[in-house]
Amino acid sequence: MSDRAVNNIYDAIYNENYRLALTLSNKALKKFHNDPAINAMKSLALVKLYRYDEAEELARSVMETKPVDETILQALNLTLKDLEKYDEIAELFKNAFDSDQTNEEYANQYYMALTKTNNFELQKQTALKLNKLFSNSVVNRKGKYFCWAIMSLILQSRYQNDCPKAIINKLSEQMVLKAIEKEFITDYEGLFMYLTILMDQDRNKEALDILNGELGSKCIKIETERNRLNIELNRKTKQWNKLIEICKAIIENNDHDNFNCFYNIIDALFILLEENVLAIDYLNNEDFINVYDWIKKIQNEELKNGMNKIKRAPFIAEIELEKRIIEMTGFAMEKHKNIFINYIKNFGDKYCCFEDLLPYLDMLNSDELLNSFKSELNSLIKTNDLTVNDIQRNINIEKIFFYIGYDINNEEDVKNYVKKLISLYEDTLPFGTKLEDTERQFGDDYLVLAVSLLIDYYKSTKKTCYVYEAIAILERGLEKSKFNFQFKIILMRLYSILGDVFRTNDLSGSLNLRSIQFDTLSFLYTEGMDSLYISQIPLHIYNLYLSIYKSNRIETPDVITQAYKNETYSKIIEILEFYNRLNNSIQQILYHQQIIRIETTQVFNTIDKINNYLTSINDKYIDITDEYLAKCTDNRDYKVFANWKNEEINLEQKIRCRPMKNTLWIQLFGLIPKILKYITLKDVITVKADVEKLENLFNKNNLDTELLPSEIANGKIIYEFGKFVIEANNSKETKELGACTSFTNILNIFKEKINSINNINHSINITFDIIEQCTSVLEAINYIVLFVHYASNVSPNRKSRNLPWVVNIQDKKTQFVDEIQKLLKTFKNYLVELSTLINSNKNNGNKCIKEIFGSDEAMIDSLMNENSKLLSKVFDNCQESWRVSFDNIVKEIEIKMKLL
Repeated sequence: MSDRAVNNIYDAIYNENYRLALTLSNKALKKFHNDPAINAMKSLALVKLYRYDEAEELARSVMETKPVDETILQALNLTLKDLEKYDEIAELFKNAFDSDQTNEEYANQYYMALTKTNNFELQKQTALKLNKLFSNSVVNRKGKYFCWAIMSLILQSRYQNDCPKAIINKLSEQMVLKAIEKEFITDYEGLFMYLTILMDQDRNKEALDILNGELGSKCIKIETERNRLNIELNRKTKQWNKLIEICKAIIENNDHDNFNCFYNIIDALFILLEENVLAIDYLNNEDFINVYDWIKKIQNEELKNGMNKIKRAPFIAEIELEKRIIEMTGFAMEKHKNIFINYIKNFGDKYCCFEDLLPYLDMLNSDELLNSFKSELNSLIKTNDLTVNDIQRNINIEKIFFYIGYDINNEEDVKNYVKKLISLYEDTLPFGTKLEDTERQFGDDYLVLAVSLLIDYYKSTKKTCYVYEAIAILERGLEKSKFNFQFKIILMRLYSILGDVFRTNDLSGSLNLRSIQFDTLSFLYTEGMDSLYISQIPLHIYNLYLSIYKSNRIETPDVITQAYKNETYSKIIEILEFYNRLNNSIQQILYHQQIIRIETTQVFNTIDKINNYLTSINDKYIDITDEYLAKCTDNRDYKVFANWKNEEINLEQKIRCRPMKNTLWIQLFGLIPKILKYITLKDVITVKADVEKLENLFNKNNLDTELLPSEIANGKIIYEFGKFVIEANNSKETKELGACTSFTNILNIFKEKINSINNINHSINITFDIIEQCTSVLEAINYIVLFVHYASNVSPNRKSRNLPWVVNIQDKKTQFVDEIQKLLKTFKNYLVELSTLINSNKNNGNKCIKEIFGSDEAMIDSLMNENSKLLSKVFDNCQESWRVSFDNIVKEIEIKMKLL
């Protein structure tokens, strides 16, 4: 081995010049033939160039030499890590350790490799072996390896379903007691393991005694950790009086803004009341009086600090207390209204005021109280000599009015109220002239309220003019508040309703989402992108966002190994929970399936190309089992939208361009490519099993909660295709009787799709629904082309071509193709006319907006300044996206017509 050659290759890899590293490796191998170190470096260069198969093959060949050289080990470790071959990494370091069991460094590397495999039993055995071999080492002088074994048992009990939990829990407890005896447990991390073992067995009282006993006092130096555990364990052991006492002590120790403690006190109080007191007698209960008086005492202490320093938690606690009283007694009183008014007087100038009160506004459950509350709210609105604080209080009051309900009876009332809100927004603009670009204008929420109302009336009237107006208002607001998150996420959804991919994509890029946000927030704008046939944008997004799941699989295990090294055992479970939630994310499988859906259409230029693509699809993304779905986690953050109205259907749900994709969608778009794949592979047994699953899926009652009618129809085409394949492989009698019904059924489904589109008038008023239906026809044609190709080759051999059942199928197929071609010509004519209409209106936004608004044209010039200009710009943005969508669909239809 040449150290110089290896160093040169390493330097090239370090500088991310992987092609140079590969070149240097090949050059060195000519001189140092089959050198393990150079081959290890070459495998690393290959994996960085995404040549995974070559990298793995080369790495395995080096592993066969059972290397012990550190350079080789680390190069192979990095290669196998990128390949996510954690069992092989463990094998690599096991071989090194086996070659010299006195080498503690190899031993540590082997154990750390095991922590990435989730083989908890082997982890435990290895940790105990290390503890025995290196009992007197400096690293292990405080029983580090013994504690590793205890932690491995805890994880095995939690995460390994097929293990004998009772035996493992008993063993882990015996080991932790031995660790205490040997004084290995001396800090919080060690105590955490002991408490976890007990709490996992619901032995919470014992855990509580240990926490507050001699061992707990010895191990816990940070009081906040003790407090957190005390609260958790007192709740679990239902020691309500003790919980109240602990939480009071925490709050009185200069922590008046501890919302969690206040809520725990109130929870505990009302559990005690429900157990021992009739609702009518609560005012005479000593516990209640003590808590109520204590909250008032904390409030008075805060009021002495002055309004600028006052903490909100004690005042929210009073409202929470009164809410529980109303839940017990069933009626509200004048004082409840007064509590709200006082809170608004004290905290109305804080942005959080409305959100603070939101869970409680339903407390005022009588018209008399509500009307009185509205009257007093009006008196708090300031209109002259405004300050920034007055603006915020006015906005919070406006939100409260919006939540409890305005008297709006018709569309004219809507327009007037929207105009008022825009006017209020414009009045606040002079106060924001010196704000930084990253800051929001003080009156931005007025625009969100106005848009929320327009969206309500769009949903009830189906007039897209309200969507355009809402977009124009938010685009106007975005000019002043370039980083307003609410504006952007609402705009993305509204542009999606109009079928505009380009502006949606621009806005999504401006959000600057990072890491976990790809999983939690990307659904805001990706849900309908795969249906608009501008393929490159969604493909780029889906593939980019999938990178976080690979990063999770590669980087999170390293964080776990670091926790073992640092003996921060409390972090390991937390990290594993995060890892599993992200690894099992429903959004991850949606990305993969949406990519498959788009790519299936993209490669559909020839039958051979599509067949090659279908057979290459990884079953992991299409073989969706009930067990898999049960493990899936939905990490999407649905609460990110402003929700300022008292309705069951919130703003996020109102502005979806399609039903939210969930397990039913995943099942359907797993079965569709899977059935096509196994038809191509001629695996009729698998096809039959999946056709049965598809039939069961269609028998479910709630399909329309996740699936569009067009998607269900396309699924039924696949069902008929699969049924045809099964019948064509059955007996002669079955073939003659049943095989041809699929032609009729598919034709009827397709005819219904075409008729549905033809019933839509040619208009410039384009929406997502129209483009989606056209894209779904394109998908249906793909499936029909495959169906026809299969039917054309249904004869087992040349001799059977003239058999009656074969001739019958070919006759039916010929008639079927003729009918499909006629329908396709009709569809193409529709597309060409619509595409011509769209192209002819380029840069003609003013005229088209007037057409879209129709009888509501007066709204164009009456709501706000430059409204007409903004609306025209919105239309022009959409027009470009529509043009590309329909041009792409027309080109694809022409290709498919030639394939039939």
